[in-house]
Parts: sequence; C-alpha cells; structure tokens
Amino acid sequence: MNKLALLFCFVCAGLPAMAGSVFNVDRIFVDTKAASAIEAREIAVREGQLEALTIVLKRLTPENIWLALPSTDAMGVENLVEGFQVSNEKTASNRYIAELSVQFKANDVLALLRGRNIAVTTSQNRPALLLPVLEDAQGLQLWGDHWWQSAWKQEDLENNPAPLVTPLGDLDDTIIASPEDILIGSPEKLSQLNQRYGTQTSIVAHALADIEGQLGVTVYIFGAEESDVIVRTYRTDQPHTTMAAFATKEILNLLAERWKQSAGVVSDQVNQMRVRADYGSLAAWTSIQKILSDSDLVQQLSVVEMSVNYAYLRVAYIGSESQLAANFKQAGLQIIETTDGWQVTQQAEPQS
Repeated sequence: MNKLALLFCFVCAGLPAMAGSVFNVDRIFVDTKAASAIEAREIAVREGQLEALTIVLKRLTPENIWLALPSTDAMGVENLVEGFQVSNEKTASNRYIAELSVQFKANDVLALLRGRNIAVTTSQNRPALLLPVLEDAQGLQLWGDHWWQSAWKQEDLENNPAPLVTPLGDLDDTIIASPEDILIGSPEKLSQLNQRYGTQTSIVAHALADIEGQLGVTVYIFGAEESDVIVRTYRTDQPHTTMAAFATKEILNLLAERWKQSAGVVSDQVNQMRVRADYGSLAAWTSIQKILSDSDLVQQLSVVEMSVNYAYLRVAYIGSESQLAANFKQAGLQIIETTDGWQVTQQAEPQS
C-alpha cells in the first residue's frame, strides 16, 4: 500500500458515515429512440427527470398513500429540477443512452406535497453498515465480488431515507470478520466494523440461493437500541441475479418505511417547545446549536437564558414531539422530558 492510500485509510477509518439527500436521485438509466439523436436526448432527459421525481415523491411519503400522489406526467418537472448530470452517454443516429443524476428543489417539492396535506419525511436516518452475505453452491461469501453484492451496488444507497454504507471489503475487513462471524451476528465483530465505518447499526442481508428459481433473503438489523429480522422469499423462472435486483429494491423500501413511520410530518404547523441544553464546554454548546439549527424540523431557534454549563432555548418546530426526538437522536442529540421540562444533551460516543 502506498503512502497516499495508507493516509487515506487512516483518515477515513472511524469517521461518521455521511448520508446524501432525499432530493437527489442517482443512476437513472435512459434509453430512447426518436427521429434524431438530439430529439432522443431531449425525450430521454425529460423521461429520466420524471422517473427521478417519482422516486423522490415516494421517498418522502409513506407507501400507503403512493396511489394518492400527484401524477408527474402533467407536471412541469423542469421547474422542480435544481440541476442534473449526465454520464455514460452513447448516441446513434436515432438513439440516446445514458445515466442521469437529478437534484430537485427541496422547497418546491415540499410545497407540492404539503399543499395536499400529505405526510412528508425529509430527514434521513443515520447511515447503517450494509453487509451482504451470499450463500450458494460456492459456500458463504461476504468479501470480494459476488452477484449479491453487485446487486446492492447498483442501488442508490446514499440518498435514501434509510441510507446504507458498503464496506471496502479490503484486507482489514477480512481480518476483522469472516462471513460466518457476520452471519451469526457476532457483537464484537460487528462493533469493530461499525467503528471502522463510523456507523452504529449493521444490516446483514443474507441471500440463500441453493435452489434454482428461488431466492431466500433474511435481513438482520443489529442496532445499539433495536434489532429486527425481515424475511422474504422470491420464486420466479428468472435467474438469481434478476431476483436479486428486485429483492434489493424491496428491502431498501422496507427499511425506508421503518424510518418514515417515525419521522413523517403532515403539515407545516409550527409548535413551540422550551428546552434546557446541558453542555460541558463551549465546543459542546456550539455542536448542540449547530445540530438544532440544521434539523429540518426546527423552524426557529432562540436563546432565552444562558450560563456556563447550560442554556434555555425556545424551539419552534414542525411535526410531533416524538418525531422531533427521533430527528435529534439520529443527529446525535438526546432529548427527554423531565419534571423540570424538556432537556437536551449530546449522546455519548460508543466505546471502542
């Protein structure tokens, strides 16, 4: 390993995993034909932006109201687009192929949904570490290239409501844990991997492909305060790789739904809360202020009283108290209701 790569690994290891934005959509594949390549490109860009908008509207809303979402076909989608990038372009005399990444105007999209009194989730959960384990005729596979891992890498993992981080799969990872360690959910091994990638929750996605025409998927969620299991079986006459593409999309949606159920906000009605923020240093106070100000639920923040170790704040916010607490928690703050009112503190960092 050269010095630059070594420095990169040293700097990145253990840093908090960064999420993307629910208003950004990557990897929209377009393939259109028209009378000319120029016309085909115009059609492809519009169709790609419409597909991206549909994805964003579904990301922001619970699945049970998707049928009530406004039709994107009748919209002036170009008025909602902040910008877009094109990659992997291929053109012929009457055909255009490419991949689009589209960024939407957050305020305009939110106004579109909240004007219809639709519950909206704009915040993302903390990124979780994704560990895809494949079990097929080759045995258990985790590190290295395999088709189950490739299926996940085709998805837009970063910009989802419940974002996922994929490990490097390098020598250090293989030293930390074997596929067997991960499949049994070894707390020690998962903790080491979480520490390396700056995450607190591990998602172990086990694909069992021992029967042709059938793919069994079991997803284990290992978190500091929660654990759960999702089980799905797919049976078609398609190859396992095709079923995998469908499975990854469904599982991503299920993980997103879990988050949206606790974080969705129906309207922009503003509520007020008086909060005591406790801190032990100026740096801690600055950090708390920044987290509160950056929260998409907090509309206004003002200091009522301040001392060396604590401050009383007036917080104007949208959503419910439980949603506000969940929003703060995923940003690293703990808010509790005491006999003296609401109190907020920074969460303690997990011990290594």
